[in-house]
Amino acid sequence: MAVKEMTHDELERHIDKAYATNISHLVLGATGIGKSDTVKKKAIEISKRLGREFVLWNKLPKKEKYKVRDNPEKYFFLMDIRLAQLDPSDLRGLPALNGQEIVEWKVPLWLHVASLEGAKGFIFFDEINLAPQSIQGAAYQLIYDRELGEVPIQDGVLPIGAGNRLEDKAHVYDLPRPLQNRFTHSTLSIPYINEACDESWGKWAMDNDIDMRVITFLIQRPTLLNPKIKDDANERAFPTPRSWAYVSKLIKGETDLEWIESLASSAVGAGAASEFASTLKFQRNIKLSDILAHPEKAGDIKELDLKYSLISLVADWYAQNGKKDNLEKVLQICNVIQSEFAILLLRWTKAKHKSLFKTHVRSLKSWKPISKKYQKYIIN
Repeated sequence: MAVKEMTHDELERHIDKAYATNISHLVLGATGIGKSDTVKKKAIEISKRLGREFVLWNKLPKKEKYKVRDNPEKYFFLMDIRLAQLDPSDLRGLPALNGQEIVEWKVPLWLHVASLEGAKGFIFFDEINLAPQSIQGAAYQLIYDRELGEVPIQDGVLPIGAGNRLEDKAHVYDLPRPLQNRFTHSTLSIPYINEACDESWGKWAMDNDIDMRVITFLIQRPTLLNPKIKDDANERAFPTPRSWAYVSKLIKGETDLEWIESLASSAVGAGAASEFASTLKFQRNIKLSDILAHPEKAGDIKELDLKYSLISLVADWYAQNGKKDNLEKVLQICNVIQSEFAILLLRWTKAKHKSLFKTHVRSLKSWKPISKKYQKYIIN
C-alpha cells in the first residue's frame, strides 16, 4: 500500500520519532521539493537541543574530521553518503594485511566515527535509489542491524535515506522489498504557495530571503511552482521549488529585464522565465516614488497584478531602507489597501527587519488605527 503524503512539518516530526527510537527512516518525493533540506534542518535542530556543535561531515577538511573523531561527544554530524558513487567494498572497508592468521578490516573514517562512544548524528543516504541493487544490498546491515561487518554504529547515530519516486523519471531503481522493510517511510508532498504565505513553500520563502519578485509571481501563478512535467519533455531546466530558489539568488540586485529573463531561463526553463519577465515588465507601471510621497494613492490601484507588484516593490524598498520613518510609510499604505495585501506586506516587512519592526511598530502613529485588524497576524 502507498504511504500517505505528508508536509515538511510532518516529516520533521517523523524524523524526530525515528531518532528517538533508532529506527531508520526513508523519505521519497518529487525532484527539488526540499527532502535533503528538511533532513539538514532537523539535524541542526537536534544538535541545538543536545547542546552539540553541528557539522556537515562532507564539507569538513581532513584536519577537522579528525577533531570530530577525537572528540565525538562535542559534535552532531550529518554524513552524506551517496551509495550510487560507491562499491560494496567502500562501505565495509579493506582487509588489513598485518601478517596474522586472522583478517581485520580498515573501515572508512566516517563509519569509524559513527561507531565511537558518544557519537551522535545522521548517516544520510541521499539519492539512495540511484544506486544499483548490488550496492543497496551492502547497506542492508547498516540500516537495519545498525552495524557493518563487525563495526556497530552508536545508538545516537540514525541512518536516513532519501530519493525520488519511480514516476519522477529520475532513472532510479526500485528498492528491494527486504530493504524497504528495514525503514519506516515518508512520502513528502509537493509544496504549494498561498496568498498569505503563511504555510508550505510561501512561508519557507519568506523565512529564507527569497526575492520578493519571485514570491509575488508565484502567488499569481502557483501552478508554476512545481508543474507536472510531460513524460516526453526534453527540458533540461524546469520549475521546481529548488530551481525557483536558484532564480532568486541569480536575480538579486538585477534590474535589466532581458538579463533577468536569461538568468531565470537557465534555472526554470524558457517558458516560465518568459512569463516571469512579462510580470516584471508589467510591474514597472507602478511609480513607487509617487506612492511613497503620497501613500493614499496606493488605494487607487485596482488591477490584481499591480496590487501584488505594489506590495513587492514596497517590501523590497523597506528591506533596503529599514528605518522608523520608512516603516511609517508602509503602515500608511497598509491603511488604504485591501486587508489580504496589507497582511502580506506587513509579514514581509517584519521578515526583513524583525528586531527593528518589533521595536518601532507600536510607537508609530499609523499603527494605532490598524492595530486591532492586523496585530494578530504579525505580533507574537
